[in-house]
Amino acid sequence: MIKDAKYPFNIIYSCDFDLRRTEGKERATKDKLSALSGKVREVKVFSSPFENQILKLISVLLVDIVSAINVLIKRPDFFISRGYVGWLPQKVARFLGVTTVRELHADALGESDLLPYQGVKLQLIKALALLSHRIDAGANVRIFNHPDLLSWYRENGNFGESDFHVYNGYSPESVSNLTKSEARQLFGIGANEKIAVFVGAVSKWHGVDFLVALQAELMALGSDIRIVIGGGDASAFDPENLCISYTPMDSAGCFNLIKASDLCLLPVKNNRASPGSPLKLYDYLSNERFVLAQADTNGYSDEVVKYGVGWTVDFSDAKATAEKVVTIFESALPDRFPDCPVTWSHRIDEWLRGLARVRG
Repeated sequence: MIKDAKYPFNIIYSCDFDLRRTEGKERATKDKLSALSGKVREVKVFSSPFENQILKLISVLLVDIVSAINVLIKRPDFFISRGYVGWLPQKVARFLGVTTVRELHADALGESDLLPYQGVKLQLIKALALLSHRIDAGANVRIFNHPDLLSWYRENGNFGESDFHVYNGYSPESVSNLTKSEARQLFGIGANEKIAVFVGAVSKWHGVDFLVALQAELMALGSDIRIVIGGGDASAFDPENLCISYTPMDSAGCFNLIKASDLCLLPVKNNRASPGSPLKLYDYLSNERFVLAQADTNGYSDEVVKYGVGWTVDFSDAKATAEKVVTIFESALPDRFPDCPVTWSHRIDEWLRGLARVRG
């Protein structure tokens, strides 16, 4: 009810992907919006129900029209959008004096060159990325998911002083309910096996090739520690199948695999404007597993160090990383996992404090 809302805001939120899906950004966005809806008067959400590129283009147009009509009728405090939607409702909102907000998770234009597409499909993606960038620039406020991304845009002369950043988070409801022994039985992992896990999407910037090199070094050291990759297909990075791989694997499967682990791995490559705020980190923390993260990297090492939930290393140095992993396994992990105030509820509080500052 209105009287229970911590912030007296009415919000319309639009995005260009299907929130019925249970993976990746769709899951995270749904969890985020659930947290948001519990802290404001009202959140009305519009999203695209299609993944097919042609149908998606049509649905994006429809989402824009419906969002614009609702902005016109409801006159919310904020119109928030992400992705390719938002151009038309932004125009309506500006006319009505409604504050427009954009979520930014990447430099879409720059990252299009890293995608494995060619020809017409790549040109379409680049055109949509340009549209998204123009919608980003047209907003009153931008919420970045990473400080490096915010800094990169500011250094390149884009956007304003009201912009701020908030890392990703997790929903307590999405945690695996299995014990470690139950999870190991599920995957056929022995009780005394030493397992380090990486879960989630596999792409050029996730550093999966670092993990393959790490496994080779562990073997060279005579270690019986095994690296397990769950989620994306890592075969292109691991043609000799040095690592154990489970693919495809949905979010629930990844959570169970995390529960089966002794240690979780968080490498990344420095080939983007922002290394991103990895959802897998918060999946690791929500399932109370310690993390070995890429050193000197915002969104990775800073979070691990801040909350005392693991160690940092340069994954590009496979030999040194292997020695570090062996040392960690030879040491006793702490009995109690630290408290980490990084749920979506905590992150949305940061969002709303930032938006409240804009409203004055």
